[in-house]
Amino acid sequence: MNTDRKNLMTQSASSRRGLVLVVVMMILVVLTALSTALSLRLTQVRRRQNYMIDYQRARYACDSALKYMINLLPDQRYTVVPREGMPDFSDLFWMEQADYESYIRSWLEVAPEEQVQKLIAQSGLDTEPVLPERTLAESLALLVKKMIDPNAGLEELAPLPLRQTDPSKIKVPGPYGAPWPYVAEPIDLEMGQAHVSISVEDENAKMPLGWAVSDNKAAQAALTTFCEWMSMDKDQIEDLQQECRKIREEKTFVIDPQPILIKSRAASTAQRTAQAQARSTASRFRTSRQPPGQSAARTTPQTAQDQLRPAIAHAADFSKLFHSSLLDVEDLARPRRNTGPRNESPLRYLALWGSQEININTAPRQVLEAAFTFAGEPDKIAEAIIQKRAAKPFQTTQELENLIPEERSRIQAAAPYLTAQSSFFQIRIDSRCGNARCLAAATVFKDQKKVETLAVLYGR
Repeated sequence: MNTDRKNLMTQSASSRRGLVLVVVMMILVVLTALSTALSLRLTQVRRRQNYMIDYQRARYACDSALKYMINLLPDQRYTVVPREGMPDFSDLFWMEQADYESYIRSWLEVAPEEQVQKLIAQSGLDTEPVLPERTLAESLALLVKKMIDPNAGLEELAPLPLRQTDPSKIKVPGPYGAPWPYVAEPIDLEMGQAHVSISVEDENAKMPLGWAVSDNKAAQAALTTFCEWMSMDKDQIEDLQQECRKIREEKTFVIDPQPILIKSRAASTAQRTAQAQARSTASRFRTSRQPPGQSAARTTPQTAQDQLRPAIAHAADFSKLFHSSLLDVEDLARPRRNTGPRNESPLRYLALWGSQEININTAPRQVLEAAFTFAGEPDKIAEAIIQKRAAKPFQTTQELENLIPEERSRIQAAAPYLTAQSSFFQIRIDSRCGNARCLAAATVFKDQKKVETLAVLYGR
């Protein structure tokens, strides 16, 4: 009996110890899970805080860079340079990658040596000799050969001839010297812990989308023709036309718009109050002091002046409409097929900031032909413009009329849509700090040293 009782007591004690052990293990598991969850939550909070700090730094650097460029623009003169003998930028966006490489290779074969060296230097290509790759057997054979002749193998280290440069890596300069549509080489800055890239684009070198929301049928047809050249199918063109019709319902595009007089609400209220007071005062004067048949002169004091909205403000309206949900920008940004690393898309060649005119010195061929679809033979006029501006840029659009006298009347019909000096420029800011990124795009109107900011858009 005593033995059985001892066994039962031993088993009971073992069971209690096992139960305690299980409870302890469960508590440890729960505590571990809680500590892990708390650690993950703290890590997420810390990362979120770090991201917010990085984004604030990136946003501050973005705003600072934008102010820097706007203050810098008045003293900048973006001059179109002669490009005679250089590969022309006009046809490159239209070419597929194979045609593009063939075009550059053909130019390399006939261009003067100094121009080839200049273009390769601008492209940042390395012309230093590169050691060819060899197998182990070839390396041993070359080592034995060098033991006999110390100069063996040096002929294989000769620089690659300039004529054999990879054409896909060459950057063709645009009308200002920088790649189209830049007016200067992009600027890279370090602002605190943020890295900032700044670029300025010529908006007058692109096809104005505002033409599609005007009442001018010829201008609408010009944009449709351009879309067809950009390999947009019928559905894409129809969708774009439908979106433009919706935008036209909000505001119709007009070439050379006039200022608008806007009566402020405060001015209207003050005017009504003043008129009521004048009527009351005149009534009192008529009944008390003035002889019959005479009336007091009415005076209407103006407490607030009406606002005169300048004509350039219309461009800001269209820039906001074109960047709103009314327009599917993502569809226009899809790259065309077979353009390789250049990733050419219609969006790159469309002006979405309310510009009115096309610069005949900086627009590519297809944009020029689209502008002249309602004025004679567009391909003939575009070719004449390209040949003339390669040697000497146009100073005025009147020079174009003298260039092709037989097309003078038709060129005059397109004159309201043309210019020889760009005034609309787009500033793009890309600011990065850590994992945070801030983007800004602004359009400005530049007339000599006068610069006016029309619209600013931010993104991430």
